[in-house]
Amino acid sequence: MVTVSLYGSIVEVDINRFITIDDVIRIINQYIEDSQALPTRQLLLINATNCRTDIGLKDLSKLDAVNDMLSKKFDLLKVAVLLNDPVYTAICMIYNRLIKSDHYYIKVFTTRAAAQRWLIR
Repeated sequence: MVTVSLYGSIVEVDINRFITIDDVIRIINQYIEDSQALPTRQLLLINATNCRTDIGLKDLSKLDAVNDMLSKKFDLLKVAVLLNDPVYTAICMIYNRLIKSDHYYIKVFTTRAAAQRWLIR
């Protein structure tokens, strides 16, 4: 299950199911399609603490095209990801290094409060 909530200027997405790299790409593509009605400055908090996946390092190159689309679509895109698994944290940190944009940022957190502070500064 995926739920989306708005808290002030932060969109919070809770993912409570198993997802694959294809799910991630499909969700991002849908987000880009829906972005016509969204502000060009996006602050996202993704809670993936109850999410499981089979995404590995080999899958990260599949995200290059959607990363490019995201960086072209938004003037600012900050994504805070809540994780509690060291393997997923490492994969997410490597993914961050693959982003080639000066206005698309992703960072991993273990607490919602820390993620919210980073997003609003």
